[in-house]
Amino acid sequence: MKAATKAGKKKNQLTPMTFSLLHATDFADRLLYSIIPPLKAGMVVLADRYAYTAFARDVARNVDRSWVRELYSFAVRPDLAVYFRVPIDVSLDRLLARRVKLKFYEAGMDMGWSTNPTESFRLFQGKVLEEYDRLVEEFGLDVIDATGSITEQQRVFRRVVAAYLGVPATDEPIEEAVEAAAAEGQGGRS
Repeated sequence: MKAATKAGKKKNQLTPMTFSLLHATDFADRLLYSIIPPLKAGMVVLADRYAYTAFARDVARNVDRSWVRELYSFAVRPDLAVYFRVPIDVSLDRLLARRVKLKFYEAGMDMGWSTNPTESFRLFQGKVLEEYDRLVEEFGLDVIDATGSITEQQRVFRRVVAAYLGVPATDEPIEEAVEAAAAEGQGGRS
């Protein structure tokens, strides 16, 4: 699947619908092999870029909202979903600090809204953010301000997850926090 996506991206040949279908197929594979087995074993699963990412990205590419929801209807509804909200300018600055130029699809260049990658990025990501705001309302996503440092975002995220699990929040390295909670008999939720 990754090879097909990579080949399509390299030639800039992915239509929004094809892009959506490829990502849904990859997501189904991750769900089946990486998410459901640990859930069945009673574990907590943290998943980056869950179905909500596809909802926002695909609808921003003008794929029909109800079609995307139906495409991902097999997805397990998470007990807790967190959205790290970051303004477009902050996102753009972070990306360009790590690399020379924006990638074709992340900038929404496939949509033809602008020939300038930075302007296209702003337009496309603006639509993605609008859709995420709808998702916050529709699915009750918890929102974390992602303008802070990674350390600060991690602290806030840990507090949100700890509150959900019913365990004390900690800034300790995660392995130590899990061991401490287990030693104190704080099983929390499964």
